[in-house]
Amino acid sequence: MWYVIQTQTGGEEELVGLIGKIISKEYYEECFCMNRECVRKTEKGQEIFLRPLFPAYIFVVTDHPKRLFLQLKRVPRLTRLLSDQEDSFFSVSEEEQIFLENVQNEEHIVQRSLVEVDDEGMIVKAYGPVGRYRNAIVRQRLRKRYVCIEQDFWGKKRKIYLGIRLREDGKG
Repeated sequence: MWYVIQTQTGGEEELVGLIGKIISKEYYEECFCMNRECVRKTEKGQEIFLRPLFPAYIFVVTDHPKRLFLQLKRVPRLTRLLSDQEDSFFSVSEEEQIFLENVQNEEHIVQRSLVEVDDEGMIVKAYGPVGRYRNAIVRQRLRKRYVCIEQDFWGKKRKIYLGIRLREDGKG
């Protein structure tokens, strides 16, 4: 099952590396931070960079959350396996896991989705993650090259930002 570890914002990748060095793989299958592609304009054109999809959270796949929790105490960073009680840990629900698997690639990166817009600037076609969840879009910022979708996560509605590229960008 997938579980969520909370850390400090900006320290996600560092924590993934520390867990990989300190905790034996017998306690977990995989530990990762999900990133999303973003774009910004520069003098040379567009620059693509990565940002965490869920700042301050990393994911760990394990069948032994209690054993992993004990091992996390060895990691010299503020970490917390999200839980609602002392001995009950938040696993990612099956629906949440399907969503996460649908939007990311094998490197745990949510790539920008190709979209087509009409004359009024409304998305009429979308591919990739945005195409799969087009009905969940609550905000779109074409100039900033992202959309915001709303999805149930960890017991409440969360806004999730997904990068887009327009057909006219010349990359589709």
